[in-house]
Amino acid sequence: MNYRTFNRSIALLVAVLISVAWPAASRAQVKAPSKQAGVSSSADEAERYFKKAHEDFLKKDRKAAAAEIREAAALLKREERRATSEGKKDLSASAQELEKLAVDVENGTVTSVKELDNAFARAHYALARHHYLKASKSWAEKEADKAGHELKAAAADLERGLTWAGHKAEAGTKTVINNTRILGEKLIKGAGWVSAEVGKGIEDLGKEIEKLGKKTEPAKK
Repeated sequence: MNYRTFNRSIALLVAVLISVAWPAASRAQVKAPSKQAGVSSSADEAERYFKKAHEDFLKKDRKAAAAEIREAAALLKREERRATSEGKKDLSASAQELEKLAVDVENGTVTSVKELDNAFARAHYALARHHYLKASKSWAEKEADKAGHELKAAAADLERGLTWAGHKAEAGTKTVINNTRILGEKLIKGAGWVSAEVGKGIEDLGKEIEKLGKKTEPAKK
């Protein structure tokens, strides 16, 4: 056996082993993994700005609070650039609300910290829906890894949105949040999930996010 024939034999053997270890149906469902670490960190970054703004406002440091709120608005604008057309609307509206809030805080026209908390809850709703829509799109495009990161980010924003809105997560909502995190991790790792489970997980998450949206709607004047 010459060198070239040997190499062809090895390549054939590897191909056979891969086909046995990873069924064709699974390979058809998932594209190559991608780096999405920044996705899951957006919820953490927004939360840091919101907590600091809340703290600065209570200390009556209006300028510092306004600066943190503007940073959060800028974050939403960055996310808007990669959002779906539907997600862009929510992010844009929330960013505008935060920018106006920053001006009002700096000018001293905001008297209650609850005004900040409600705006922060709506921002987390916008981010949660954005990540949910991106997860749905990635799953439809068979990009399981991306879908997993987006699902985990959506779950984080949903949970934090409820907290800022002053609503304790109900048992069913907690279950959905926990299941979404587990499902997201499975998709990132590329194992342990089935299509039906993913479809139901995305649907359940979407319902909980819409509930948050209704809870955080501004009061009609």
